Amino acid sequence: MPFLWLPVDDPAGPTSDRGHIEAGTIAILSRLSNAAADSPSPGWLGKHSNREAIVGSGLWNINHVRNPRNPDTLTILEHWVHRF
Repeated sequence: MPFLWLPVDDPAGPTSDRGHIEAGTIAILSRLSNAAADSPSPGWLGKHSNREAIVGSGLWNINHVRNPRNPDTLTILEHWVHRF
């Protein structure tokens, strides 16, 4: 999976854009909150985890994996991409 390192220069906190982007993109990628999300590869080690949230979400970071998708996430992310 390709990734982008994007500097989001706002004060840290649960209502910050950084926090919103983190939580929102995890919700988009998580198979627990987004059944249409891509499945991990067949050899992904997380499939052998004893934590249901890792196996079910397809992600190692289990914070926010059950959050509902928020349409504002992509708008906020787009704002910061254009600033970069």
